[in-house]
Amino acid sequence: MTETLQFSIDATLIDRIGRELVSKQQTALVELVKNAYDADATSVDVIFAGDVLLITDDGVGMSRRELVDGFLRLATSMKVDNPKSARFQRSRAGRKGIGRFSTQRLGRTLRLKTWKKDAEKGHELRVDWDDFKQGVDLGAVTVQLEEIEPREEGTVVEISGLRDSWSDAQIRQSWRGVRLLQQPFPVAPTDAGDGSDPGFEVTFYRADDEYSDPTVVADFETEILSKMQAIVEFRVDDAGEAEWRISKNRFGAPTSWTRIHHAHREDKSPPKYGALRNAWMKAHYAILDPALFTGHEYSRIRDLLASEGGIRLYRNGFRVVPYGEQDDDWLGLDATYARRSMLAPVANRQWIGVIEVHDAEGETFEEHTSREGLIANTAFNELVSLASSVLVTAATSIAAQRGRKTQAGGSSKPTSRRLSNRLRNTARDLRNAKDDRSANEKAAAVIEEVSDTVDDIVTEQERKYAEQEAILQLLASLGMITAEFSHETGTTFQAAGSAFREALEVAKEARRNDAEFLQTAENAQFMFDRLNALTAYLNEVASARSAREIGPVSLSRALDQFKRGLVQVSERQGVTLSVDFPEFDGLYTAPMHEAELASILLNFFSNSLKAVKTVEGERRIHASGELDEDDIILRFCDNGDGINPENEDRIFDLFFTTRIAAPSHSRAIDDATGTGLGLWIVKQIVDRSEGEVSIVEAPDGFTTCFEVRIPKEEEGAT
Repeated sequence: MTETLQFSIDATLIDRIGRELVSKQQTALVELVKNAYDADATSVDVIFAGDVLLITDDGVGMSRRELVDGFLRLATSMKVDNPKSARFQRSRAGRKGIGRFSTQRLGRTLRLKTWKKDAEKGHELRVDWDDFKQGVDLGAVTVQLEEIEPREEGTVVEISGLRDSWSDAQIRQSWRGVRLLQQPFPVAPTDAGDGSDPGFEVTFYRADDEYSDPTVVADFETEILSKMQAIVEFRVDDAGEAEWRISKNRFGAPTSWTRIHHAHREDKSPPKYGALRNAWMKAHYAILDPALFTGHEYSRIRDLLASEGGIRLYRNGFRVVPYGEQDDDWLGLDATYARRSMLAPVANRQWIGVIEVHDAEGETFEEHTSREGLIANTAFNELVSLASSVLVTAATSIAAQRGRKTQAGGSSKPTSRRLSNRLRNTARDLRNAKDDRSANEKAAAVIEEVSDTVDDIVTEQERKYAEQEAILQLLASLGMITAEFSHETGTTFQAAGSAFREALEVAKEARRNDAEFLQTAENAQFMFDRLNALTAYLNEVASARSAREIGPVSLSRALDQFKRGLVQVSERQGVTLSVDFPEFDGLYTAPMHEAELASILLNFFSNSLKAVKTVEGERRIHASGELDEDDIILRFCDNGDGINPENEDRIFDLFFTTRIAAPSHSRAIDDATGTGLGLWIVKQIVDRSEGEVSIVEAPDGFTTCFEVRIPKEEEGAT
């Protein structure tokens, strides 16, 4: 007799398949979070509340058909037939059909509530996994499905009777299992009409029970961003006023909001931006030094920044590509660091952040027709310059606080300070060893330490001298070029001056009734005379610089030349320059180069011009010379924005500057200006002359005053 039979399936197959497919509890949890990603969720909360696990997402939810034909049907082909998600076209992350087994692996009962958008009802599925026991046919085991009241779309998975305990370390490991699905800075869209993916964010919580307030165990903030060492921000309001700050700083105090404009870097009250409006940046900064991290933090953050580091751009809530993509250096940070003019780490791999711009009408930031990037109009160019200037300035400030060189050629003061501390400690040990019974042994060890320390100091000083020698060679070369240029221009001015004046007189006579032209001619004459005076002054300085011999130098003569050469330059910039020195007293210094006094005056003058730019009302610079018992005294004062008292001990250091950095795409000359060489040069000149330079109390009407004391000429010197 032949019978027609069917395979029967024991209900314990569910348990066996589950154990084979999902052996680890973390794997099971990650698969459920991936299901939320496949459902186009933007936010997922995972809460461990006592014996209950809750997974809540804002995805598209499931219909009755999707529950029955998908979740309840083994070996379904729904994900195979639909490899992309419906709303955001995400590539499916979950393994096909493993979600149901994950819920069984994690706990004994399941309550799954789900809602579709605009549906009249939601659905709740209840499964008791203990019903799937040996000896019971799989088809005989029932589950309950019922309709529930509608609400916003999404899904809630509640698993109770957890089979395993969960440590915080296991929870964090689960978060890392889905990290690659997450955007570092998900931004909710203001309008999802274009189908752009706004991102995916997962947060893991722990609560004592279902009714207590949960606390965060793992999310992007706790696992990544909190390990970064600084946060840098800027904001631009709807009138174009920009401010920036360092709101978190592991190496120093945070800074308050400060006005900024990348093109007015010396101004304390810079102007508003002409086109840029409604923009914000928040950037997290990391210095990738293993010593600054604990455990596996360094490798985790290093790998993340290598693949995702940089500043992303969002417009009206939506990501704009390719800005912030790997190998896209839209802010020029990699290029700035590669030039090595900036030693502070500022490359894209140091940052992870976003810039958001709001431009609902599309009038400020326009997209290319290909929708790949924004048109480089005035607003976009201002945004790039502002962002790069803020980031470079912040990185430089943090490097200085850490005692690191910020620009090529600088020296590291903390290295010398560390060596000095070693010497002090060694001296203390030597004193303590004198009265000890084992003094000979200890003294020998101390002497060895002293020798090592001295060797280190010598090595450090040799390095510093080598750097300074290289800088001085560069300055000498520039001086020779300046001298040659001044000579050539001086000769040219002598030849062109009379011809220019003659031609101008002829033109004025020909158009003597044209008042507007006559005014233009007067302006041209004034500008030519001003340029001629400046060239003559620089020519005198260059000629003196070319002379190698040194001798007594008249401060009175130097001040007189300085005034004649630069008074018109000052007037043209709205600055009153006054100079005061004894009329019949030459104020001769001990032997030095004549050009050195001119260099001191020019460096002071350059700094003062920057300082007085922000002054409302009369802008004043005053230089004076006098003689006391032993020294020739030069004082140089201005009524500018002053010097922060906390910087007074550092302003003569090589490359120290408080200026806002130039934008990354600026010219090389902009990188070179305001880098802290001027006052360092003054200090070197004064030190070589065995003099002193310092900040002294400013006279009435001024805010800053430098005083230079140089030994006076010895009587009988020739």
